[in-house]
Amino acid sequence: MGSKSGNEHAENFLLFAIVGGLFLAGILYVFYLFLPYLIFYIMPFVVGSMAVGFVLRTAGEPGESVYSLSRYRAVVITYAFCLLIVGVTFFNGITRAVVTDKKGNLTGQVVLDWPRVNQYFNQWRSSTYAGSPFDGLKRAAQTGVIYDRLELGWIFLMSLFLGGPAFYYWLSRNDPEKVNMIVEGLVDERTKSKRDQLRHKEDNLNQIIETNKAALKVRIGDLEEVRVKLLAENQVLKAKLEFAPDIPRPSESVKKEGGVLDSDLF
Repeated sequence: MGSKSGNEHAENFLLFAIVGGLFLAGILYVFYLFLPYLIFYIMPFVVGSMAVGFVLRTAGEPGESVYSLSRYRAVVITYAFCLLIVGVTFFNGITRAVVTDKKGNLTGQVVLDWPRVNQYFNQWRSSTYAGSPFDGLKRAAQTGVIYDRLELGWIFLMSLFLGGPAFYYWLSRNDPEKVNMIVEGLVDERTKSKRDQLRHKEDNLNQIIETNKAALKVRIGDLEEVRVKLLAENQVLKAKLEFAPDIPRPSESVKKEGGVLDSDLF
């Protein structure tokens, strides 16, 4: 039983080692296979995209004035100018032709623009594949691949159509907040004089109100003094009327004259 379980563990370990080795070999193979394309295709695409995005960002960055808040015209013109540069540099008068013999059969030779670029790419690719531990890549190193001005033109076109706008979008992700701050500053600057005028009017109005309040308080005080004097004079007049001898008082009874019968009886 012990030997059987030991054999199973050994088989599992061997299977794991084989699978792990195949996995690592696959990763290494893919690395060697795509390394030339990573350097000569992906890196130019990334660099071109960053350059296009930075140029578009510089052209379309919001300014501090009203007329530069939205600079879409500058972005459109700059983008068209970038397209013109790529077209003239990589596609104008391009030459790519195959060589045939007198019978019209292909000779395997191709006439390319920028042959030194093609030669450098194939040398680098051949040396990379030849130095790999895989026979398939070593055989592929003996076969040339076309890499010329047209290939670079397509790379930079992809940068213009895909990578550049994406990078520009990422660079301008905080533009709404910046525009809001600029607009608030412009509004504050333009309404500053009006706000100062309103503040001045408010101060004058408060001063007028305070002055009128003080005058009303003085007048109310004078009226209160007059009211007190009138009350005192009223009390004096009441006292004089109450103690005057020639004025009948309500408490005194009025003598009534008798009738006819009363005079007869008495």
